[in-house]
Amino acid sequence: MKKPQALYTEIIGGFEHKKVLLIGDVILDVYVYGKALGISSETPTIVAEELRTDVSFGGSSLVARNLLELGASVTFIAVLGLDGEAKLYNGFSHEKLTTRFIIDKTRRTTAKKRFWIDGYKLLQLDRLDNRDIGAGVARSVIAGIKTAIRDCDAVIISDNRHGMMTDGLIKETGRLVRRSRVPSFVDSQVSQRESNILKYRDFSFICLNIEEAKQIDPDFTGEGTFERLERKLEKANICVKLGDKGSVASIGGRLIRTPAVKAKAVDTCGAGDAFLSALSLGDFEHPAESLFIANVWAGLSVTRHGINPPEKKELLRYIGNLKD
Repeated sequence: MKKPQALYTEIIGGFEHKKVLLIGDVILDVYVYGKALGISSETPTIVAEELRTDVSFGGSSLVARNLLELGASVTFIAVLGLDGEAKLYNGFSHEKLTTRFIIDKTRRTTAKKRFWIDGYKLLQLDRLDNRDIGAGVARSVIAGIKTAIRDCDAVIISDNRHGMMTDGLIKETGRLVRRSRVPSFVDSQVSQRESNILKYRDFSFICLNIEEAKQIDPDFTGEGTFERLERKLEKANICVKLGDKGSVASIGGRLIRTPAVKAKAVDTCGAGDAFLSALSLGDFEHPAESLFIANVWAGLSVTRHGINPPEKKELLRYIGNLKD
């Protein structure tokens, strides 16, 4: 039997051979950093000096960036608006990335601006267009999925609930996934909208956070069994992310608890995307080890400001320092 450290290293080594089809909402994340100067004399408003502004690709784009950093090849299907923010995606490139961006002339690209003053997130302003995409745009998305699904090892739906994943698109994508028999992973966020996770029953692996799990089973605490979640989702493979308490999963009827990595959290935005990315590349003949790696990768992601993945060398260094 292989020692745990050797098995972790082997699983991570396999990431670079994986081909992933990723479908989901894009978000342009803008971080404005500054330092406080005082309080305005006119109103009780903090006055700050702007030091720098960082712009990065978030939402499902961040899942793509995590997958690429881990070594996978990615085909990424998403919908963009017709605006200046969408043009920034012309610079979203990588030697192992294929993008299929569909332009919807009727909508604006989602952008979220966060203001950090002296290390404290003072304000977040979101520019949203959460209307469902139109039928013509949805048909273009489906056409891209039909082509890309023929040559992938996993499908990821990263549904940030900004209008791309309509009920009809979820249903048709589920049909294509079932027919292809490719493992599929879903992370659909609730945020300010009610859960739609029950519509993803056709997909093989569901990722939730504790709030999303409670919308399905109000009594779920992260302890006990997954019986009600499994029954309502009609799924044998479910994982609930518990933040600084790690994760708990039911995979093929086996309950697996994985502790969080001890890390100084600086910015927790993007931890769920990091977890989903690493998990989807795992080896499910070794689910406990794959969940451990996903928790490590998520833990590493919170140690920095901004929407940026960790570096793969950090993961390998962490694994290398483990004691068998």
